Amino acid sequence: MPTLYVLRGPDKGQMFQAPDGPAVVGRQSEHIPLTDDAVSREHAVMRPDGNRWILEDLNSSNGTYVNGQLIHDPTTLKRGDQIKVGATLLVFRDDESVERFSGPTATHNLVEYAGPTGSAEGTDSSILYAVPSSEESVILATPETADAVHAWKLMYQIAETTGTIVDVEDLLERITDLVCDRFVFDRALLLMGDPDDEEFAPQVVRCRAVKKGEHLKVTASRTIINHVRKTKNGILCADAMTDQRFASDDKTSSIHGLRMRNVLCVPIVAHDEVRGIIHLDCAMAEHKYTHEQLRLVTAIGRMTGLAIDNAQLLQSRMRNERLAATGETVAYLAHHIRNILQGLHSGSDVLEMGLKQENLETIRSAWTIIQRNLDRTLRLATDMLTFSKDRQPTVEAVQLNKLIEDVISLAQRNADEKRVALGTDFSEIPPTFLDKEGIHQVILNLVLNAIDACPQSGGRVVVKTAYDSQHTTGIASVSDNGSGIDVEELAHIFEPFRSTKGQGGTGLGLAAARKIAHENNGELTVDSAPGQGATFTLTIPAGRTQILNATRTNGSPQAGAES
Repeated sequence: MPTLYVLRGPDKGQMFQAPDGPAVVGRQSEHIPLTDDAVSREHAVMRPDGNRWILEDLNSSNGTYVNGQLIHDPTTLKRGDQIKVGATLLVFRDDESVERFSGPTATHNLVEYAGPTGSAEGTDSSILYAVPSSEESVILATPETADAVHAWKLMYQIAETTGTIVDVEDLLERITDLVCDRFVFDRALLLMGDPDDEEFAPQVVRCRAVKKGEHLKVTASRTIINHVRKTKNGILCADAMTDQRFASDDKTSSIHGLRMRNVLCVPIVAHDEVRGIIHLDCAMAEHKYTHEQLRLVTAIGRMTGLAIDNAQLLQSRMRNERLAATGETVAYLAHHIRNILQGLHSGSDVLEMGLKQENLETIRSAWTIIQRNLDRTLRLATDMLTFSKDRQPTVEAVQLNKLIEDVISLAQRNADEKRVALGTDFSEIPPTFLDKEGIHQVILNLVLNAIDACPQSGGRVVVKTAYDSQHTTGIASVSDNGSGIDVEELAHIFEPFRSTKGQGGTGLGLAAARKIAHENNGELTVDSAPGQGATFTLTIPAGRTQILNATRTNGSPQAGAES
């Protein structure tokens, strides 16, 4: 005698037992009365046909669905089928079929991850559907029902996830959560491994919430998983306990211990290789998976495989790019450090010669060479530190003109050695709140670069200042009368390791200078033309509020003497 369990709707939890003859489902039915307003008075009828039961829609307003499919003709019911009428979901169970199709309990291997195994119960089982993961059968149909709309929404969320999460472990966690939000389940497992691995290891495990003190096993059938791995097909099993395809001779553990009445198991496929398994199960009394759900999870498995492959390729590409960038950086630095060491070696040779000859003039010449290369070493180390990490600017009230005078005094020796005239053109600027150390480094870098760009004789460098009271900004510009910058180089002038000085430059100075400018919410620009020299202009906020806001944005500010 058939029984209908109400899983969802106003009558949830009720059980209706049909008579020996036809039984009407509806609001005015004597046999299966439902209080759901979306159900017609006489919605559908169940009729016995020998050992079978037939369900037929009675021209209801909202139609009758079996396992998610709208029925138009009389449909044979099987144990565990879901019947949807209005907003009510019922599960069909033919108690006689249990006796008719029950058989000796088969034994199966278990992959047990947590918890003890349970006892077995002999019940009927079969693979209801199998879907190849590599064929067009995994493509979902155009959404026509609410379930299909939800399916498309889930696929969109997974596609969005694959485009935003790079880490494979995070990706698998997110996909499992999305699947668990969409499907009824007792256990959800995502197993991963290399195609050559004998067994896949659990990567993500989810269990349905249980009552306090109740223990839920987290297990999965090795035989079902191996079947999916071998065939590359997603399968839907109902009470997969006696199916001979999953039989084994191991008496110690079995899927019977799980009492898995409903199983969805699909492969995660990439490049025609099974990289993992998505495994869902639940009690049939609570829910029965449908063919459309199998197609959906199989499509998810296919997308997950592609997403894993894409994430691994992206990680490999990023790793290779980092290695390439590291190699390029090391090559540039090694080249420049070698030049400095050659200069120091030359200076030491001259120094040794002067000491042997006791020639003070030769010793002074050697010391000049050594000192110049020590300065280059200091500049390189400073630029490397500036470029490699974020600074925390120290804000204090500073006289910009006085700061530049200090820079000029430091750079004067370099200008004298090259016979470059070093001049200033200061405007009256009120005390302004600046990152003194950082701005000092930027202007010193610009001035030394300008000296290097000047010709051997007749060189001229001018440092100008100005104040924009309307925008409360300080402006400092450094101009030279060198050969200028080629148009091709001008677009890349602030890129790391782009130097126009040949062996004389690190290629880090301007990149570090612009980085400091940005840390102070300022800007560093260049104006140049071949044969007309170059002018670098630093524009920075000079108000206390502006610079404090800038340092909060770029890093925690450190208060200076006047901040």
